[in-house]
Amino acid sequence: MKITVYEVSSIERKIRVDFEWKDVEEQYDSTLNKLRRKLKVDGFRPGKVPTDVAKRSLGPQLSYDFTNAVIESNYKDVLKEQDIEKFIDLNISGVDFDAGKTFYFEMTVEFDPEVKLLEYKKGFPIKKTVYVLDKEDVELYLEDIREHHAEVIEISDGAQKDHYILCDLQETDGDGVPLVGKKVANRMIKVGEGIYGEPGSETLIGAKAGDEVHIQFKPKKGDKINYVVSVKRVESHALPKLTDDFIKNNFKTIDNYKTLREEVEKLLQGEWDSRTEKEYLRGITEYFVEKVTIDVPKSRIKRFLDNVIEDMLAKNGGKEIDDQKLREQYRPIAEREIRWYLIQEAISKAENIKVTKAETDQKIQEMAEQYPNENRDAVLKYYRKAENRSHLETDLHEQKIFDCLKESVKVKKETINTKDFRKRNM
Repeated sequence: MKITVYEVSSIERKIRVDFEWKDVEEQYDSTLNKLRRKLKVDGFRPGKVPTDVAKRSLGPQLSYDFTNAVIESNYKDVLKEQDIEKFIDLNISGVDFDAGKTFYFEMTVEFDPEVKLLEYKKGFPIKKTVYVLDKEDVELYLEDIREHHAEVIEISDGAQKDHYILCDLQETDGDGVPLVGKKVANRMIKVGEGIYGEPGSETLIGAKAGDEVHIQFKPKKGDKINYVVSVKRVESHALPKLTDDFIKNNFKTIDNYKTLREEVEKLLQGEWDSRTEKEYLRGITEYFVEKVTIDVPKSRIKRFLDNVIEDMLAKNGGKEIDDQKLREQYRPIAEREIRWYLIQEAISKAENIKVTKAETDQKIQEMAEQYPNENRDAVLKYYRKAENRSHLETDLHEQKIFDCLKESVKVKKETINTKDFRKRNM
């Protein structure tokens, strides 16, 4: 057996394996005899068909079974000899033989790259944005609570300041011609609030259901913006006061305004803290993805995109989608996700990070105990399914990797008031 290896890339090799006939002759005779025992040819008893007649009758079937048998019994030994213990894709790219003389087959093997990690133990810089909750956010949330419990009264004699208008907004050009793709349906706007209280929106005063009202905004920079407001309904919202009696009647575990406000502050700050953590972890991920050079295996990309297409078809109810366009659109995402997966695997190996069965069981129990007693069995049952448990183990494994990396982060902290954050995004 002669093995010739061609380095296609750092993650792909093409291997040609050549045999002298004497090395595969026994396999050929064995395959022929196996097929010959079942062969039926007129004039001959089963199993007694002459060799030459059998070869002609079996034709492609003999060649197919013989080549498969040789490849199946040899390819693992070839890979082992080339120190390829794990591969992610293998294709037989060529096979041929001349009975009595030679036999060869070719295979292309793709495997994951050897990831050369950064010297992260020396420390690496990551920005961490800490959001400080502004009192205005609390007031807005409390106002939303009032709005949620508002008494809605339909107005028929024309909108006034602080009334609400349910409408369709259509942007137009200067001549009033609608702009394609610039329509927002079923928008609720408040007369006199924000841009709907600025010069150019005065025509909203007196608007009634069925009216079409033209408004024009004049931004500090750029051209004027024109809209046609198709009024569907005008409403007045009578908001309740957040008295202790109101709170007792509408909240199970809160009975006064002071406690409600404290709970709202805790809830909102918790949401901003969650945002801080997500952005921080994303920063760590992006640092490694950008700094570590990796050749991404084509077969991994293909499988990732195949799954995307499969999910899209399921969401579309099997309707036709633009397969090629979606693959192009999601390819950068696929490459990034695979890069991070390979980097995680390398870190996990370097740090010997593992998730034990006991740790997974403990996490499942902790999650179950967050639910009322009557719902806990459902949580436990959900995680008895192998797929769901596997997803949880993956999440726990990733969290351990992040915990490990955090120890080496040189944090560059930035504090932002949530009011300032809202202004920036506006």
